[in-house]
Amino acid sequence: MKLGIIGGGIGGLAVAWNLNTDKDNNIMLADAEIHIFEAEDRFGGNAETKEFNFGNGPGFEKEPLIRWADMGVNDFNIPAYLNIVDVMKKIGFTKGKDYRNLEDSTTYYNTMGHAMTANSTPDGKPDPWWGTAMPEDLRASVDDFMKTGGADGDNEKFHDYTMEDYINYGTETYKWDPRLGPEIIYPRVNGMYFTSGPLGPRAMPFAAVMHYYKIQEGAGSSGADRNYFVGGASKWIDALVEYMKANMPNMIFHAGFKAQVVPNGDNADYTVRNTTKGAVSAPVTCSHICIATPADVALRAMAGGDAPGNRGLPQKAANIMSQVTYETAISVAHTDSRLMPVNRNAWSTYNIVIHEPGSVALKPYVINYVANRHQNDAANAEFNKFGLPEFFVSVNPHIPVAEDKVLKDTSGNAAVANLKHFVFDFDCMQAQTDILPQQGVNNIFYASGWTMGSGLHTECWTQGTKVAAMIMEHAQSDGASVDKNPRPTRAALISERLGAAAAGQLPAH
Repeated sequence: MKLGIIGGGIGGLAVAWNLNTDKDNNIMLADAEIHIFEAEDRFGGNAETKEFNFGNGPGFEKEPLIRWADMGVNDFNIPAYLNIVDVMKKIGFTKGKDYRNLEDSTTYYNTMGHAMTANSTPDGKPDPWWGTAMPEDLRASVDDFMKTGGADGDNEKFHDYTMEDYINYGTETYKWDPRLGPEIIYPRVNGMYFTSGPLGPRAMPFAAVMHYYKIQEGAGSSGADRNYFVGGASKWIDALVEYMKANMPNMIFHAGFKAQVVPNGDNADYTVRNTTKGAVSAPVTCSHICIATPADVALRAMAGGDAPGNRGLPQKAANIMSQVTYETAISVAHTDSRLMPVNRNAWSTYNIVIHEPGSVALKPYVINYVANRHQNDAANAEFNKFGLPEFFVSVNPHIPVAEDKVLKDTSGNAAVANLKHFVFDFDCMQAQTDILPQQGVNNIFYASGWTMGSGLHTECWTQGTKVAAMIMEHAQSDGASVDKNPRPTRAALISERLGAAAAGQLPAH
């Protein structure tokens, strides 16, 4: 078998890894040739890190101070990312050296000076969700929301509810404080990268929101153990790719390869061509294709056709992918403190802007990170030195960042990145159920982030594991594995994934 994986983000890498190793780390498809095609000059997708040279100073007289900022993926929750942690162990990427606990604190604020911090509980431990500067009656409602919402997210009764539907239901049924939605829940959901539309978080599927927070922050369970990557998320991806290159000889990595996939007619193979301007890469012939790009990119990269002998993208799969929409966020690393809460004592790792009630003008996803807190400088002697600059990362800045405050990376380029992510709405949730029977049709498989949950790294890895198993079964059979992937109901899929996340079982090995 000769497999072409289109897309070198975490989804594509997960498929490649799992085609080579089983639970005992034995070779599974030693005779397979696996090509990973990535349009960018780096692997990792939204795991993009930029480095900055802050020059010499106290403690850095001989060598300049080099810091970093993650422009997209920037941390992970160990209890829900057991599959990722397992892979990290195998490649020698370890806690304390390569990833560490971050300072998990949050502030909700508006531009008029109002702020509610979530820095600690009375026992001094971090309280990332709600904080202690909150009125007691509001906090009681928040705590009750977390308890009941965590349970109701797995209840089929609420699978068609929007966040606004559920907040209104809880306000009426449980007598929640009316400030709960506009001052806490909606701003918090605004800090999620897959909200969209004029109503933003109000129109988000309730089950989707709880799905995300169960995994990312341990909502409704024992809590979170959030960690950042020392040197940035790109370090973990680079380590993974280098390990695969060194230990998996049947892997061929193609960076800077913007793939166009064309069926070869009657022989059922595919030709993968590089359409990058000026590229001289030779085309690659593959018997199987795995799409691990955004859905809209896949629609442009894959030639279609269901006619006999034309083994292109099936029309059903194309229709499903066309229902998935995308947003592009702007991420900026800078030193402009005007974007932070007015009171410096309220600064936290995550600083979430409260939109004015009814506002539709602002981008839904607005969050400002204090990078020094995210990288837990106070607990790390090498960074906790007098004179270190405070710097920030803002995603969709709510006011323009001053041009002279935008950081330059070590190559001299402005630290600005575009983050593209699918919108996890009702249409996407439906597409995730509808794509399952299409796995393997015309020897094409689907493993992009949109195909499972909200596209968090742990979900991409879980999906990569499942798709790898489908590819192996398909390659060893008569190609009829499509019949073994029935389309589940959306409710069944939500229940399976939310239930597994709550039980700590989502990252199946």
